[in-house]
Amino acid sequence: MRMILIILLCCCASAAAHDGSVTLAGDGALIRYRGMLLALDGAVADPAEQTVDLRLRSGSLPLWQSINRRKGKVRVRITALPGPGEASALLLDFGKNGYRIVILSTGMAEQDYPLLAQRYPGADLALLLEKGQRVMVKQERQQDSPFQFSDIKR
Repeated sequence: MRMILIILLCCCASAAAHDGSVTLAGDGALIRYRGMLLALDGAVADPAEQTVDLRLRSGSLPLWQSINRRKGKVRVRITALPGPGEASALLLDFGKNGYRIVILSTGMAEQDYPLLAQRYPGADLALLLEKGQRVMVKQERQQDSPFQFSDIKR
């Protein structure tokens, strides 16, 4: 009985430790954060699971324009930043201690991944396009999907 309780506590603790996730879907992604669901570039969520709160297209905002969305206590600010070349990038900022995700509408050579930290110093994760498919990069390394994340104290 004691062993079952320990296993249940470990499972519950690990599930509660994550504030959000990113699931790649072709050239798009589903981004979940504390009950908010964002669909990027046509990614489709299971309607039985959760309704999409915001649909985004990479490169859709004019440079330096921001939009804010709120769902209950959760908020996200989306800002268009200069990207590599002429394409813009989107920065998703989930608040003071929230996660920051930069979304590029173009690809980037793997040897150039270190430039992401210089170009977007506040971003915790980058979503790039490679050969028509989304990839996730964190600290210069590709990540598997789904990728789970937690808030960061800044």
